[in-house]
Amino acid sequence: MPERPFTDHIYYSMTKSLCGTCKTAVDAKIVFQDDAVWFDKFCPAHGHERRRVASSVEWYLDALSFVAPATPPRRISKPVVNGCPFDCGACPSHQQKVYLPVVPITSSCNLDCPICYTINKNDAAHQMSVEDLSRILQHLAEDHDEVDIINFTGGEPTLHPQLLDFLQMCRDAGIRRLTISTNGLKLRDEAYVRRLAALDARIVLSLDTFRPETDRILLGANTVKAKLEALALLEKHDVATTILPAVAMGINDHEVGDLLALVLSRPHIRSLELHTMTFTGQGGVGFQRSARITIPDLHARIATATDVRIELRDFVPSPLAHPHCYSICYVLCLDEGGYVPFTRLASRATLFDLLSDSLYIEPREKLEQVFRDVIDDLWANPERLPASGAVLKTIKRLLHDLFPPDRRLSILERQKIAERTVKAIYIHSHMDEENFDVARVMKCPVGVPQEDGGNIPTCSYNVLYREKDDRFADPKMLHRMVLTRPAPGKGTA
Repeated sequence: MPERPFTDHIYYSMTKSLCGTCKTAVDAKIVFQDDAVWFDKFCPAHGHERRRVASSVEWYLDALSFVAPATPPRRISKPVVNGCPFDCGACPSHQQKVYLPVVPITSSCNLDCPICYTINKNDAAHQMSVEDLSRILQHLAEDHDEVDIINFTGGEPTLHPQLLDFLQMCRDAGIRRLTISTNGLKLRDEAYVRRLAALDARIVLSLDTFRPETDRILLGANTVKAKLEALALLEKHDVATTILPAVAMGINDHEVGDLLALVLSRPHIRSLELHTMTFTGQGGVGFQRSARITIPDLHARIATATDVRIELRDFVPSPLAHPHCYSICYVLCLDEGGYVPFTRLASRATLFDLLSDSLYIEPREKLEQVFRDVIDDLWANPERLPASGAVLKTIKRLLHDLFPPDRRLSILERQKIAERTVKAIYIHSHMDEENFDVARVMKCPVGVPQEDGGNIPTCSYNVLYREKDDRFADPKMLHRMVLTRPAPGKGTA
């Protein structure tokens, strides 16, 4: 018998993934090689496929060292028949309830982006009705003791003629954080922005680049000027904003530092949410695979841009999701200039714990105690941190603003004040059929709620379910996706 040569990799574990061509469920070996993490897959119909899922073994294992219990969904909507991820809705295999409902309210969009990971339909476009949203809100209320956030998406949600009514419905239902994921083109209408501000809506603005030539590669259009105009109006009317770029290796990843600087310089911008490029949907499936970037790559870009003032050890995974889905850093912006990551004030375990009941840190008793401990520690040991004096001054001012002597502020008012000083960096790794990991889907806290009470994890919805949803799927787009889907191979994506 011939002898097998020694392997050039380390076999770590195994998971369930999808064939990159036919999306059939396949076993995936998780292997470490050249300090990167790979899925080794085999489909009986399409052969072997090798895909990189992380550029750093250190990060991959570090994230798994953070363990948190899951809170399963209150209601099971679908039985297990075909096995995960083909029974989403949620099925008994799902481990985590939905903390962020993402509601696509329209199939229409005013762009046709080469990086689009959804499927949009402009002809006979679907527009969600008030009745359908009402049913969704009712189901969410039945399944959760508290729904503190909802996100409207599309298509392009600002094209829905009743979006403002939808926001009011959610506010009346007691949902505090109302977010809209938008390309921002309609937000050059100041009257419209003024109405959003009156409803205390939050904007998640898709801003991928500051360069028109890069914008054309990613979005197929030059939208930079329009988006910066919209951003100026959002600042004028003090609309809480998140900057969300889809980051592609070798295309706009070198702009991460500039985007972070923008977030830190504008009080109305609350956070930066970096999404890794994903290769699914009407545009993304045909995009160049060399653009795949992973969470540790973005840690490196941020460390370089900040001269290591923010680095890997300043990030933690979300306790509410699989450890490889989110990487989160909070920073305290100092009144004297500059910033300090939370993990320099308290431990990573403390930051992880602060995120244990919400996707975002909320101004609750637990946070108050953490700041008490930080104040005591820096007062007693000022030499521990070079910026300890500036940190204490900032916290003192912040406490005065949060608890003025002449009146009592609501939680929403305090949150708005605090978010001008405390900002977040979120790295969110979406999945496509090539890096799909069933273990991640099973603990997904981000779902697409259905009118019948079902709820589908967003990555499953984008990869497997949306193309079967005739409200959103355009047959012409599905045909284009089939033509542009690459054949599997060893690859480096």
